[in-house]
Amino acid sequence: MAQASGWHGIPPAADRYGPPLQLERPAGPVTESVKAPALWARLCYADGTVRTVKGFAMAWTTDAVRVQWIEHSRAREAWLPADQCTRRELPAPGRFAA
Repeated sequence: MAQASGWHGIPPAADRYGPPLQLERPAGPVTESVKAPALWARLCYADGTVRTVKGFAMAWTTDAVRVQWIEHSRAREAWLPADQCTRRELPAPGRFAA
């Protein structure tokens, strides 16, 4: 039987988590988010793997964004280059109400 794509099974332990490549926290002024904008984040890993995840911008500068996303039921954060992040629209509340 063909294996379905995506993650299956028990989440990896915290000690086996491999974070994406990320920037150091910027030294200059950082804008902290009051209401975190939704975004798509392109995560690049040391082994060459690239994944796009749904996330939120928790803070930013002109060149970097601190992104938070959920991976294996855990909140993760990383500073990413701004060009790896794209705003996404969330549906308006009540839009799908019956």
